Amino acid sequence: MRSTSAATESVDPSFQFVRSLAAELSAGHVELPSFPDVAARVQQVLNDESVSQERIARVVAADAGLAARLLTMANSTLLHRGGAPVTDLKIAVTRIGHENIRTAALAYANAQLRRAPELAHIRGPLERYWQEGLRVAALAHAIAKESRRVRADEALLAGLLHNIGKIYILARLPKRENQLDPGVLQDWYPSIGQALGENWKLPEQICAAIAGQRELERSHEGPADLLDLVIIAVHMAEQMGRNASDEAGLSQLPAAVALGLNDSALVRIMLESQTELAMLQAALG
Repeated sequence: MRSTSAATESVDPSFQFVRSLAAELSAGHVELPSFPDVAARVQQVLNDESVSQERIARVVAADAGLAARLLTMANSTLLHRGGAPVTDLKIAVTRIGHENIRTAALAYANAQLRRAPELAHIRGPLERYWQEGLRVAALAHAIAKESRRVRADEALLAGLLHNIGKIYILARLPKRENQLDPGVLQDWYPSIGQALGENWKLPEQICAAIAGQRELERSHEGPADLLDLVIIAVHMAEQMGRNASDEAGLSQLPAAVALGLNDSALVRIMLESQTELAMLQAALG
């Protein structure tokens, strides 16, 4: 006899919808409405370990909007540490590195998505998810600087993309569907996000961090990794969204222990993330 849960899943339209998306992504079918081709091309060239900075710059320059976004990021207070402003794309590409180029490209693509006329009916939720991504990215960047256990550029990208599964699900939701079951969305967005990242050929550690972000009790041998950092960043963002403060609880999580984050460090991160968020908003729009 089938369980009540299994029976519910068999008829729940929300469950059936996200399961069909997961199957499509597993088969390599990535269809995100209004996602600019240039963003996909940037991901493609960055996957080539022998690609030249000149080649990356040419791909970016093919879209004036993306080129402007990358230069803005290169000159932002988040990454630029003084000196003359960068005006040459090749210099910008060299200066900010591949992961930050990915971040700029995906931020640009997300902006196009939020402005797409065919997605006007979900513009509010798309904007909310984007701001959620920015908040986690700011926290992740601040945690990386505090702990010095994970690269800051990887932390920034993983934080920004932690909820890309939510954006993908929402963008693919048929217009006739007014809403998606929140529980189904919460259960599925990490795995959908992981599959999307794998289809984009994002670094393995980024995809793993997206997939495992809800594993609060995860522990492992060896040094802290990107997943530890994203777990803490996501949990901290949720606490801040509820206006809750429980540094003691956070510091007891295995991920926080692995990162060497005690209560005072977590307080510093929360405060620092406000500045990080303002800089990130200026850098990415």
